[in-house]
Parts: sequence; C-alpha cells; structure tokens
Amino acid sequence: MSENSTQSSQPLLAVYGTLKEGFSNYFYYLHPKKPIFSGKTLLPYKMYLKKGIPALYPAEKLHPIVIEVFTISEKTLKKIDRLEGVPYFYKRVKIFLEEIQQEVFLYVITNKKPSGLLLEEGNFTIQAFD
Repeated sequence: MSENSTQSSQPLLAVYGTLKEGFSNYFYYLHPKKPIFSGKTLLPYKMYLKKGIPALYPAEKLHPIVIEVFTISEKTLKKIDRLEGVPYFYKRVKIFLEEIQQEVFLYVITNKKPSGLLLEEGNFTIQAFD
C-alpha cells in the first residue's frame, strides 16, 4: 500500500467556522492537529452569518470560501456530525478540492433559503464572531 493510499483512508474535513484554528470548537474537536491546507478556495456555495454562526448555502456560481483542511479519524468525524446537527441543521457533503487534488468532507446548511449576513469574501473571522 502506498503512502498516499494510507493517507486517503482517513477522512479529510474542510472547516470554515468555529472549527478553524483559534476558535473554541477547534480546541474541543481538532487540537492539536494542524491543517494540511489553509486558504481560499472557490466553491459553489455562499457563506452567510447568522447569530455568530457561519453557514454555507448552495449557489449557482463559484464563490471564495476560506477553509482549513484536517485529516481526522472516523470517531472525530462522528463527534463533529453531532456538533453540526447532522442531518437536521447541517449535512455533510463530499467535494473535490482542487488545491489538494483530493475529496474532502464539508458541512453545508440543510435550509435552502439563505438568511443572515452575506460574507462576500467567504471568510469567517474572530471579528465576524463578535
């Protein structure tokens, strides 16, 4: 078995909100892991902020979204599913991320109608959280 196939056996998770480094949920679920990718990507989603919580809504065009990608265990993935309220509040989808040439999991909102403040740059920051 090659090194790449070993790596791909563990789930990859793209995060864009409170699971990013520096936010509280990172410390509970992902610490001390470091992202294998951190930066802006283009995805067919728009980011909205409501009550301090970011959510991705499906969009017809590609939009910039700032993400961090972590290699995690199945156990951690299940814990984060519970945090995200899967399948009622968020759903977990698989997308192909060009920047790392791999499929990753991503949480998107289940409600199809966007609400809240549109974050046009797709970047959830500590300022957005306040």
